[in-house]
Amino acid sequence: MKIIILVWAILCSNQLIYAQDVYVSRDAKISFYSSAPIEDIEAKTDKAVSAINPETGTVFFKVPVQSFQFERELMQEHFNSDYMESDKYPYAEFKGKILNLPALTTNGTYAITVEGQLTIHGVPKAYKAPGTIEVKNGQVKATSTFNVRLADHNIKIPTILTRNIAETVEVNVNAAYQVQQETGNNPGQ
Repeated sequence: MKIIILVWAILCSNQLIYAQDVYVSRDAKISFYSSAPIEDIEAKTDKAVSAINPETGTVFFKVPVQSFQFERELMQEHFNSDYMESDKYPYAEFKGKILNLPALTTNGTYAITVEGQLTIHGVPKAYKAPGTIEVKNGQVKATSTFNVRLADHNIKIPTILTRNIAETVEVNVNAAYQVQQETGNNPGQ
């Protein structure tokens, strides 16, 4: 619940919404996959939150790092303590813009491009990735797949484990949005 309030506060404080609809996802799914010679690593979470402002195309994602679930508990432990240092960096977040956002009220499947800043392990980096938005009878779903180089976010892999963990991981995002109506007044008025 704290994350949802935080997303809402960020959107409002940045004057992204006033008396308009915002699309919110409270259980966005994010997964990543790493293929390496010794073993493949995959983790998933459905604890991410996201919001889209349909007028400006602004998009925001926030995910608690410790919410990623692995097939093996030991992998999850090493991920949180050794690589992501999730006690020190508890969230990963993306703040950006959908460059070619379609009308979210018109049914269809649309190719989009998302551009913005992804902060992982306390290190921000600019990304530009393709995605898809599907609008069907008021339901909005967004998906995207892109690669993240661990070194770009200062995530260090010990030399002894370079055959176990890939330098680049594939990230998949899948979010279903519900319209949320903002009824506040514009503080500038």
